[in-house]
Amino acid sequence: MRYLKVIAQDRCGNGKADSVLLEFREEVNAREDKLINSALALDINADGKVDFKFGDVTGDGMENALDQRLLQAFANTVIKLNWLNRGTTRKQYLKILAEDLQGDGTPNIVRVHLRREDSFESDGIMISWSAAFDRDNDGKLDFSFHGDANGDGRIDQIDDRLVQRLAGLYLKFNWS
Repeated sequence: MRYLKVIAQDRCGNGKADSVLLEFREEVNAREDKLINSALALDINADGKVDFKFGDVTGDGMENALDQRLLQAFANTVIKLNWLNRGTTRKQYLKILAEDLQGDGTPNIVRVHLRREDSFESDGIMISWSAAFDRDNDGKLDFSFHGDANGDGRIDQIDDRLVQRLAGLYLKFNWS
């Protein structure tokens, strides 16, 4: 199973994510996975928007303008979630994966897990999860199930938009 591990960090100590690391991983077995590729985005001036980014997020072996646009849009969305680590720790992360429930080669569900590592569970404890669905299998995500995705104490349209955006951008990475 392929998935994306996303680690947001507040390295400046201002309470906002300024670093977003994407790790494209493949599960080898239940206890082990393999890092295949990575990308990084930084918000240097603490305005909530990515200023610097690099990495091949489409997995075609080349870093180009498409990779830059997708990485920037994805990281800017992650920053809005407020699911971050203080300093350089990596205990809190997102785990995003797509599933093809109909077996036709087209993903029709994208799961977004907010996880926290502990000393007992190698894959971390799932704190919250959201999912975006393609109900009619037309290649477009048209429904989502989510909680308070951005941690503002409300479940509203903002959460829905964040989940839909993350899921849609993840599918453009072609990592499923």
